[in-house]
Amino acid sequence: MTAVHQFVANFGEGDAISNHVRALRGLLRSWGYASDVYAHYVSVGLAGEACEYTRYREISAPENVVLFHFSLATEVAEFFAGLPDRKVLVYHNITPAEYFVGVNERVAKRCWRGRFELARLAAVTDLALGVSEFNRHGLEEMGFRRTGVLPILVDWASYALPPVRSLEAAYGRGTNLLYVGRLAPNKRVEDLIKTYYFYRRLDPTSRLVVVGSATDMEAYLAACQKLAAELGVLDGVVFTGLVPQADLCTYYRLASVYLSMSEHEGFCVPLLEAMHFGVPIVAYASTGVPDTLGDAGLLVADKDFP
Repeated sequence: MTAVHQFVANFGEGDAISNHVRALRGLLRSWGYASDVYAHYVSVGLAGEACEYTRYREISAPENVVLFHFSLATEVAEFFAGLPDRKVLVYHNITPAEYFVGVNERVAKRCWRGRFELARLAAVTDLALGVSEFNRHGLEEMGFRRTGVLPILVDWASYALPPVRSLEAAYGRGTNLLYVGRLAPNKRVEDLIKTYYFYRRLDPTSRLVVVGSATDMEAYLAACQKLAAELGVLDGVVFTGLVPQADLCTYYRLASVYLSMSEHEGFCVPLLEAMHFGVPIVAYASTGVPDTLGDAGLLVADKDFP
């Protein structure tokens, strides 16, 4: 039977793309396909689950199918382009570089280079799949001829974890406004803080809980903390950093509402997670968010901060 293998730049824990790759691998194997993961960087915790991407040359064959999950500039792109296998691109979107100028120039350059690499792949890709209709449309604009939609898969069994009692004790009372995702300028965490500033006038004991990594975005985190301090709400804003899965599930269970002010999303997995835990959602209607949320939450068309 045809083998279906996957390529990804970074394969790590707590990452939506990596989780999608793992779930898809499990599905492919359950259908009887040989399916492995090849990556440039593999986290220590997943070292036994993926191979270094250049090793794929040992088994590359024209009858194989290879799926390349693309979200940022990577050396894997050139390797993928040169394979004789049948090639499928899975596009998770690239954040516009302008968001990172003045915050992290290295990330900005990778975003610019990523769009250049994406355009070059159009000529060698047999099928290009966006994880949302928004992404699929972007592929068409970049010159990909055959396109479709492959939504992100989530392994919900990994969310069936017992609550973390210490978090329940700390945040179990009062209103919790929750945001989950990496801290980055396109996520507009500053707009979450502004929203919380006005809401706290009505509910002084409420909190804004921001769950996600600030790696490579330390300057942006500092700016958000400074804004919260200037508005007098820093004592009610909790920046947790990257958390274990059990903690993540507990934060969702304790959330009163999930809030997203992001201005650029290819899919936005936390919207699905909030739905899974029955958390009401208020989200800014940008890019891929309406595709993912549909009518399962409240979409905000405009931001109008005084």
